[in-house]
Amino acid sequence: MAEGSRGKFIMIDGIAGSGKSTILRAAKEWAKARGLRVFDLTEWSKDHKQPPAFAEVADYDIYFTFEPTRTWVGDAIRFELSRDDKPYTGEELAHAFALDRSIMYKRLITPALENGKHVIQDRGVSTSIVYQPVQPKSISLRRLLKLPGNAAATEYAPDYMILIDIDVKTAITRIQQRSDDSKGVFQDPVFLKKLAKRFRSRWFSRLFTKHGASVHAFDTRVPLEVVVEKFKLLLEQLLK
Repeated sequence: MAEGSRGKFIMIDGIAGSGKSTILRAAKEWAKARGLRVFDLTEWSKDHKQPPAFAEVADYDIYFTFEPTRTWVGDAIRFELSRDDKPYTGEELAHAFALDRSIMYKRLITPALENGKHVIQDRGVSTSIVYQPVQPKSISLRRLLKLPGNAAATEYAPDYMILIDIDVKTAITRIQQRSDDSKGVFQDPVFLKKLAKRFRSRWFSRLFTKHGASVHAFDTRVPLEVVVEKFKLLLEQLLK
């Protein structure tokens, strides 16, 4: 990687069941096959109770991150704020996600990019923009974008926003085949259709393109092996 140049920032998003896990695995395979030193936030989180600071993990070439994190505020989001027996409001979740995001940008994402490293992220401020304004007792999109973590992430937009394009029926079928119990509202066709429509909307793309992001729609309805090869080819183009 060129010394002193800014790294590339790729954000991947889409509705539940869209195939994010598949293309993220493909991305890690692609990076390792090219001899890049891969930092995986998932692996870090298994052994650490705090999010990484860039100085601790500066020897990597490419960083795979995700939201919400699995430490500090991210842990609270996953194990307390997402409870469905005593649900928290959409506004409370919005503030928590924004704070979790702010911490990760300050500690890792921004310094990594400024040091010429590449970052590939699973979800991000894009998810908050789509999901949180339509959750019960939430806040408007205008207020959401003004929360410090969201404002910073929107200004520091990804170079490439990969939006996974899939029909809701296929997504629901995939969700129902999962072995975990964390499905909840994500099986609701009405809710999923609303989210899919927001991801595909022009206003959503404009929020990112006006900050210099390039938005790509990526179809995962084709066979698995085709999805994997297509995404690896896309990475070759974006990170050449």
